[in-house]
Amino acid sequence: MNNLFAMVTMKSSNFYTNFAIKSFFMNTILDESDELLLIDNDKNDLSNFSSYKKIKIIKNKKPLSFAENVNQGIELGIQSKKNLIFLNNDIIFTKDWFKPIQIEENDISIPACNQLFAYNSDCGKLKLKFLMKFEDFNENYYLLNEIVQKHKLKFKVNLKFQTHLMPFYCFKIPYKILLDVGKFDTSFGKGGGEDIDYRIRCAIQNYGVNFLTDSYLLHFQGKSTWDGAESLKETEKRNKIYIDAFKKKWGEKMCQFLIIRKNFSQILSEKNLDDLYKKGQFTKLIKLLSEK
Repeated sequence: MNNLFAMVTMKSSNFYTNFAIKSFFMNTILDESDELLLIDNDKNDLSNFSSYKKIKIIKNKKPLSFAENVNQGIELGIQSKKNLIFLNNDIIFTKDWFKPIQIEENDISIPACNQLFAYNSDCGKLKLKFLMKFEDFNENYYLLNEIVQKHKLKFKVNLKFQTHLMPFYCFKIPYKILLDVGKFDTSFGKGGGEDIDYRIRCAIQNYGVNFLTDSYLLHFQGKSTWDGAESLKETEKRNKIYIDAFKKKWGEKMCQFLIIRKNFSQILSEKNLDDLYKKGQFTKLIKLLSEK
């Protein structure tokens, strides 16, 4: 099945978009009917992308939330009968990153990244840390791909795994999940909680969300939200909005487990879910926890 890739750019992080797009087309093999949807959230200058034939630009009339922008991709994915691969714009794509993602059709797939596995290049000139600035990378594409190849050798081929926290920074939703699970919930505000909500809704219908070790990206993280794009007060306000909305929808226990992520051992014990947690079987765990 063919694919619709979608990326949002905004003034606070448009600098990163240039390098995300450059590395995407440098390292992604596209089928003839694949396309990249670039969503302009707040009137950016996108003239430098006119040379890319596979890019379709959508200009929002007003800034939209993360969930609203994803929903634009979901709508177009369903209309065109394509898988949706939604991409943050603060990403550097690596050689063959998409091949493992492409073959997964039964669950949502997320590439591994430096927030999961941190590495140093052999020469010490590139250090992949949890939090990085662009200057830390400095367009060291060769060293990055060298690190990724060594990363892949550390793991079994086609290895998938789940963790407690799984941010949707780059994710593929297969077409059949788009049909069955539908759009993102927009009630969580500007950003926060909607990906966790979608994970729960997938689990209820027996769809998993998996990290794939065969795919590894560099993610700068938070460049469109809390890292310089909003003040501390704005972040606190955004957090309160999505936490309150999540708690209203899914209850105190689910909020404590998936949003707060502290002091939840008693919650797991009450439903005998400790073993599933230890084994990393979060799809089944979340489905059972969602049952009232």
